[in-house]
Amino acid sequence: MGISYSEDQLSSAEVVFAQASQLLYCEPDSQNVANCARSRMFATAPYGMESKRVCHGLELMSSWLDECAPDADAAAFEDRMGSLRREWFRLFLGVGTPDAPCWESFYREPNSHLFGKRTLEVRDWYRRYGLQIEKLYSEPDDHLGLMLGFVSRLVALEADALAANDEEAAGKAASEQEEFLSEHVLPWLAAWRYSVEKSATSDYFRGVGELVFGLCELYAGRFDVTFDEDAQVFKKARG
Repeated sequence: MGISYSEDQLSSAEVVFAQASQLLYCEPDSQNVANCARSRMFATAPYGMESKRVCHGLELMSSWLDECAPDADAAAFEDRMGSLRREWFRLFLGVGTPDAPCWESFYREPNSHLFGKRTLEVRDWYRRYGLQIEKLYSEPDDHLGLMLGFVSRLVALEADALAANDEEAAGKAASEQEEFLSEHVLPWLAAWRYSVEKSATSDYFRGVGELVFGLCELYAGRFDVTFDEDAQVFKKARG
């Protein structure tokens, strides 16, 4: 393993991975978005501010929220929310093929076949930790939002182990994070980000794409995994 994280760093990363999970997996909710606008939710983040991509993503999302004015014009706000929900559906769910699919299988299985080998591998990871997705058998387990939530869970386990002074359990949780990210998230993340960048029409979802990519890139760095801009792939540093 590369860089050891403190309990505080892990707790902060856990929160941001969980937030990123919700941004992708959950349809935008008017009340939640309004609260984010009022509280300037995306002005900063507890983890990731040293990443230019994370900061750019937050700036894009904040600029959209600054213009949505939930308390100034309720009708205009609901119109914007309607557009945002339609964009989320078009990008990540879609009628037929979404514009920016969030399933690992779409990018890595022959003919983009869902519920294939990759889905079953991810399902097995969840089961090892006593987890099962709500829509088992009707929704692929390898949705990026679900997987980011799982990474958040693994990060929390490492933080808990550190709090209990259990170095062996902390080391195992960190190794599992590296393995899961390297096997199931990082290999296709650049292709997904490109799809979002090409297809998103709002700064909000352009920002989500940058935030998610930057978060994973930064966190992978603790395991000596870096993104090669020329090859557009993540690589393990040789040592």
